[in-house]
Amino acid sequence: MSAFRLFERLLEPTALPPDAPPPAGVAAFYWHHARQVRHLVGALFLAGSIVALLDTTIPVFIGRLVALASSHAPAALLGEAWPELAGMAAVLLIARPAAIAFQHLVTNQAINPGFTNLVRWQNHWHVVRQSWTFFQNDFAGRIANRVMQTGPSLRESVVVGTNAVWYILIYGGTAIVLLGSRDLRLALPVMLWFAGYAVTLRYFVPRLRARSRRLSEMRSNLTGRIVDS
Repeated sequence: MSAFRLFERLLEPTALPPDAPPPAGVAAFYWHHARQVRHLVGALFLAGSIVALLDTTIPVFIGRLVALASSHAPAALLGEAWPELAGMAAVLLIARPAAIAFQHLVTNQAINPGFTNLVRWQNHWHVVRQSWTFFQNDFAGRIANRVMQTGPSLRESVVVGTNAVWYILIYGGTAIVLLGSRDLRLALPVMLWFAGYAVTLRYFVPRLRARSRRLSEMRSNLTGRIVDS
């Protein structure tokens, strides 16, 4: 319980926003909020890198186990190769679970609740300081829905981009290096997979972005009409 509270206190979700309002432009808007939690994003990058590197040891360990089993008699395997076996067990049973636990603590106890509500609070802080005309020119419910949606959307993209994309880059890059050091032909399937992944992202991400924007607009209009009615 104390570990949970330690991570939950790393970010104050009701911290006052910077003096300047959120800037225009997607990249600038992301940086405006993400720079306030850059220490947590850095910890997430570190945790994702460690998990990815530890995961790359699994196929290496499998190869070593096969080599050890083929080069030692069954009765002498444990007695002669126990240091290496103990090292493998320590990585898989201690180091990897600890790294995954750290990654989940940063994600679920610090970033998910703290960053989401920080963005919501700071956006609310700026919205409520607008003029009366600002609220008369739009549905109040739609404005509130935008404030509520922005936090989870920004947080989710940051977390997924770090946990998923960064993991794939580290894991795949390490796999290419390990396989290529043996034979470049072994690394070819991984490189082809990377190319296919890039093409898939290039095709689907713009379409998902457009449909997500339409869905957000429809949900905001619906909420705005319900509230104002």
